[in-house]
Amino acid sequence: MAIEIKGIQIRQILELNPLKILKIHNEKWLSNTVSHPRPQRPGLGLTGYLKHIQTGRIQIFGKTEIGYLLNLKEVDKIKCLKNYLSLKLPGIIISENIPIEPEWIAMAAHSHTPILVSELHTAPLISRLNAFLYQYFSKKIKLNGVLMDIMGQGVMLTGVSGIGKSETALELVNKGYQLIADDITEFYIDFNDDLVGRSNPIIKNLMEVRGLGIINIYDIFGASAVLEEKKLNLVINLEKWEAKKKYDRLGEDNFYFKILGMDIPLITLPVAPGRNLCTIIEVAVRNFLAKKSGIKTYLEKKKENPDENIDLSHGSR
Repeated sequence: MAIEIKGIQIRQILELNPLKILKIHNEKWLSNTVSHPRPQRPGLGLTGYLKHIQTGRIQIFGKTEIGYLLNLKEVDKIKCLKNYLSLKLPGIIISENIPIEPEWIAMAAHSHTPILVSELHTAPLISRLNAFLYQYFSKKIKLNGVLMDIMGQGVMLTGVSGIGKSETALELVNKGYQLIADDITEFYIDFNDDLVGRSNPIIKNLMEVRGLGIINIYDIFGASAVLEEKKLNLVINLEKWEAKKKYDRLGEDNFYFKILGMDIPLITLPVAPGRNLCTIIEVAVRNFLAKKSGIKTYLEKKKENPDENIDLSHGSR
């Protein structure tokens, strides 16, 4: 079930996100709630045009905003700030450790608005806040599966319990690929509209292998064997081989796995004794990458050259 977050306190943002805050003014109101996933620069809001200033967004002041205010006459400056702060904003962050006047802090306190001063430049400050808030506010869903980085692609292995997902993933890790999450993967949509998966913090870097128990991939294989999170590109479903079932033999079928409204390419691989799943998954990813890069499949070439023959008289393996 997808979960949507309603808000986050300024205090929580400071605890969870490295914004390099040097000073905090009006600390009493750090419990103010941010309810929008994007920070906002005031722009024309400082001139009195407040129509598009959204009260649930963190406000960012850089050299442009501070410079504009400093160039106003004192009476105009006070009027401008009073109108702007009357919106009851959750908080203001000043970039580049720009000094601010005590009168501004007092006016913000009157409106219960905390002011924070960061040493970050405006662009990286907004970028960090964007990434963090989109991750926090986006709808999230938890799915059973193993998420890995294989050849730079985020690949999730799914299938019923006991089909061999973790054992296959362990073999892939041993070949140099990276684990993101075993058993349970949490997905969210980031600020680039990409579907990103990560592990539950409680079981991060851990993998359950029947016969061995729970092992720590980081401790055994090192830091290069694990990743924090990864964009999902492909889902590979492992299912028990059924002799009577018809499987795609020409690669002509396109299937998708829907997660949070996004369609992710899906490949189903039958599991049977003697099949080297690790190798087949590697080839499946290579084939997926080839298609992405524009390399034509056999069937596409066949349509262009209909006189070319193919012999499919041999039995299924």
